[in-house]
Amino acid sequence: MRNMKFRSLILYFVIFAFFAGLGYYIFEFTRESRDWAFSPVNRHLSNGSLSGGKIFDTNGEILAQTVSGKRVYHENEDIRKAVLHTVGDGSTLISTSVQSRYNAGLFGYNFVTGFGAPDYFSSNQDITLTLDSKICASVSKKFGDKKGTALAYNYKTGEVICMVSLPTYDVNNRPDFSKDTDGKYDGVYLNRALSAAYTPGSVFKIFTAMAGIENLSDAETRKYECEKVKIIDGEKVTCMQNHGKLDLKTALSKSCDIAFCDIAIELGKEKMTRALEKFGFNSSQYFEGIELTKSVYDVNLASKADLGWSGIGQYTDTLNPMHMLKIMGTLANEGNLVEPFVVKSFSVSGAKENQKLTKTSEKSVISKITAGKMKEMMRFTMKNQYNDSLFGGIPMCAKTGTAEVGEDKLPHGWMVGFSYDEKFPIAFVVVVENGDFGIKSAGPIAGAMVKEMHGIFAKSK
Repeated sequence: MRNMKFRSLILYFVIFAFFAGLGYYIFEFTRESRDWAFSPVNRHLSNGSLSGGKIFDTNGEILAQTVSGKRVYHENEDIRKAVLHTVGDGSTLISTSVQSRYNAGLFGYNFVTGFGAPDYFSSNQDITLTLDSKICASVSKKFGDKKGTALAYNYKTGEVICMVSLPTYDVNNRPDFSKDTDGKYDGVYLNRALSAAYTPGSVFKIFTAMAGIENLSDAETRKYECEKVKIIDGEKVTCMQNHGKLDLKTALSKSCDIAFCDIAIELGKEKMTRALEKFGFNSSQYFEGIELTKSVYDVNLASKADLGWSGIGQYTDTLNPMHMLKIMGTLANEGNLVEPFVVKSFSVSGAKENQKLTKTSEKSVISKITAGKMKEMMRFTMKNQYNDSLFGGIPMCAKTGTAEVGEDKLPHGWMVGFSYDEKFPIAFVVVVENGDFGIKSAGPIAGAMVKEMHGIFAKSK
């Protein structure tokens, strides 16, 4: 009798384990089947004999399609390389790409029938993007052999017109990355616009200025004194020049390190942190559901001099390019953020479905007063420091940054800004890794990108 009870318990345990395992498998299959099917080890499934939907740019250029069972990309090499990180390369290695995120729809996959379901049950989707692929190609080439990223979007509608990330490669002539001994392709699968954060340098002074405006009653009118070197508790903070006495608007224009050091120290750790977190630092930011690499402002362990350096955009500050693009669009749009997006619409058999809104709802991120003051200050900086000729006479608001990243490396060059004229509602961000001064490295790229977009806007009127 005892043996029978013992055997019954074993049998019940086996039956329970079987059904528990089966349930777990069904759960995992339902949740993970798409990832299994599109895993790099199964590329022959999604990149072989399958028919896949087309990917178009905003002008109807076909960026990717399936021809005779093979995934084919745009005929122009420069375009293929420029849109690589947005479109993808047919694998899931560029995880933020459209082909990775929407592969099930593109290839007509579902967990019931897998690939190749009958048309009446499932069909491939085409995707139209907001990108102008020719502008992307032109901008990407201007980086030469430098790494970095360039972004531009319509801050009224949210449409991303340009998004490039370097280094890149030609999907039709994939390099052997295992032989890359000089780091030419380091981080090649990352879209640096979304999945990187850089030391910001002087573009961070925009945030320090806003923190000052919102927390110091005389931030704009007081005279800051710069004698090139400031000793703080025995530590040295330096500026490029001896600027003498200057107000906030002039301090931003001349990018005076001492002025912004003083603002950060006067505000203190708590107020600076509170202000920066209001502007999106230390919290998750998203782009079409993709979590961006966080922008970080952390002065918990900072000395007084370190706190000053943090207000200049050095110390341990980091800034994500897409986050910065959102801030530029917000300042241009009276403090209201229109979220950027790159997927314009989906379609099946030529009929548009699930049409993306061309304008997403606005949300207030920065006060209208602060945004208006920053807009005028950045316009003053553009006119008096860089000259409108950089953008072909187009009235812009802008700020450059030169971010020190090590004694043996050239600094990262930044230029960020937006159009002063709302009839040309463009905001932009350019980062050139180890490019030297921002005006020297990022400035020409930003200027060329804005001028090209302006030409298209002018033709569309």
